[in-house]
Amino acid sequence: MIQAPVAYWYLALCVAWLLPGLVGHAPWKGPDSETFAHLLSVRQQADWLFPLSVVESHVFPQLYFWVAELLAKPLSPLLAFHDAVRLTSGVFSGLALWLTALTARRLYGEQAFWLAALALLGCMGLLVPAHEINPYTAQLAAIALFTYGLARMLEQPLAGGGLAGLGLAGLFLSGAWFVALALAMALLFLPVLFPSWRTSARIGGSWFALTVGLALCGAWLMAVKGQHPERIAQWWQSALSQAVFTASETSKYNPLYFINALTWFAWPAWPLAGWAVYRLKRDGWDSVRLWMPLGVFLVALIALSLLVGSEQLQAIVLLPAVALLASAGLGDLKRGAANALLWFSLMVFSFFALVFWTYWSAFDLGWPAQLARRAAKLGLESQGVRPLSLALGLLVTASWVCWIIWLKRQPRTPHRPLLVWGAGITFVWCLLMALFLRPLDERLSMLRVADSIRDKTGVTPCLSTQNLNQSQRLLLAYHTGLTIKPNKSAECRWLLSYQKSRKEVSPGSGWIKRWEGARPGEKSERYWLYQRSE
Repeated sequence: MIQAPVAYWYLALCVAWLLPGLVGHAPWKGPDSETFAHLLSVRQQADWLFPLSVVESHVFPQLYFWVAELLAKPLSPLLAFHDAVRLTSGVFSGLALWLTALTARRLYGEQAFWLAALALLGCMGLLVPAHEINPYTAQLAAIALFTYGLARMLEQPLAGGGLAGLGLAGLFLSGAWFVALALAMALLFLPVLFPSWRTSARIGGSWFALTVGLALCGAWLMAVKGQHPERIAQWWQSALSQAVFTASETSKYNPLYFINALTWFAWPAWPLAGWAVYRLKRDGWDSVRLWMPLGVFLVALIALSLLVGSEQLQAIVLLPAVALLASAGLGDLKRGAANALLWFSLMVFSFFALVFWTYWSAFDLGWPAQLARRAAKLGLESQGVRPLSLALGLLVTASWVCWIIWLKRQPRTPHRPLLVWGAGITFVWCLLMALFLRPLDERLSMLRVADSIRDKTGVTPCLSTQNLNQSQRLLLAYHTGLTIKPNKSAECRWLLSYQKSRKEVSPGSGWIKRWEGARPGEKSERYWLYQRSE
């Protein structure tokens, strides 16, 4: 049994991993800004039932949008809208940590509770998505809820079945419809495959889970069909086109894509999970401790592997099961392997800390000079020493050093390697946010471009655009507060042109160039601002 003071330290570690980076910066280039643009588009449509983004006719995951809207409204007076929305990912990620820990407690005992949470937060592939506006975090929480419901069905079939059904509905409504379908079908085969499930109570729990999941998903589908019948057909066609057996284009299909991705995405949990499978198989393949997380993992993996056009972030639904197995495998890990993971963690994260401080020195102090010049080329131009960043960085580093000293004085326990890894990845993330949050915000967001445009145009009725896609227009409108038109408009005195090169394309006669630029250090894009000549 983990004592209360120690449990508080584990909780503090999870909070320290989760909170930094969620607020305090604009949407960054990549999934953060792309998802935010989709969400801005959905809000303009004002359709809660079927959130359809006009950006590439993208169907926005309903569950993520609903929770984002519920959070943004009460928090908007305190936080910027994009920060309030990004907290949605924090809520889903924190929920996944908690549910995975609860599942581990039911399957492996009290000691596995925090180990499972550490194994999940330590996965390399989860670090960035958990701290950006990312709808895949809703899938993470949904499959963690399904797995917890499955584990709870062992003792409370109806309560567990209800939670598992909510997890299935959550997967469906967060975009992982094929994984939800595969897990629902797997529930039907549990009594056939495992004798321990052949009781009337557990079979009833499985059917209750299917009933709850089907009722919730069916209610949503029927409501959409009544309001948008044409969208249901469009959505169904789009969903079917992702399956390999119905897709028209399979030339780039790779059935081993997610297995290869997991080598880094689920590091270091997957080697521990593999060890757990090897050790737990002596209990027999019918052992609930083995087949439950392993079965969820294999079913989800097979479902993902049958999709074409996959991206690595889809592997996020595999992480809770891998973390559960990792927490089971750590207890009887060989001492040599445990020490190897521990020292590897200390060396890797101490090295990253040294690199971050070196870059801070180049950025704030201008030394080493060669590195400072390289940072300037990337758009990270020094503005002198930043006292707050320096103080926060020193505080984070001092906490890491003190923690290592404290750890060396503690007795050896099986969970030390995973604790060191979890603390290490938390340390480098906190250090990165402390030292470079502001420079990264200027480098990766649209703020610098938006400020330059607003300084030139001032308060103007509209800004017409040339070659900008819908996502860029939505983000610029959000940051500048201007009315942005998709094409040249006679009523607009200003025109913003965009190219994926530095070669200027003239908008024609009658326009005077007032500004040109791009995000700091960006070499693959360029903006030009023109004013109509009187």
